[in-house]
Amino acid sequence: MSATAPVEPVWQAALTSSAAALRRIADYRLPPELDRRVLDLGERKESLTPDERAELLAWVTFTQQRSVEKLEAEVALRRLSAICPEVPTNP
Repeated sequence: MSATAPVEPVWQAALTSSAAALRRIADYRLPPELDRRVLDLGERKESLTPDERAELLAWVTFTQQRSVEKLEAEVALRRLSAICPEVPTNP
């Protein structure tokens, strides 16, 4: 598919829904109450209980994975936009 060729309606719908899904991943933010919990645990990391330390480590792993997914989604959206500029990739 070239950048100048029109996109068939079925492809257009598939690309549009894919772009919307990628945009949701790229724009993901922790809910405020969870963000506060992560910050609280991080600020108290020297005095955490073993369970709290395990929770903090799980949050660190989760946020690292989400960061990678967000970056991958942004790259995919830029590529999609470059190939098919008629597909909306912004909110």
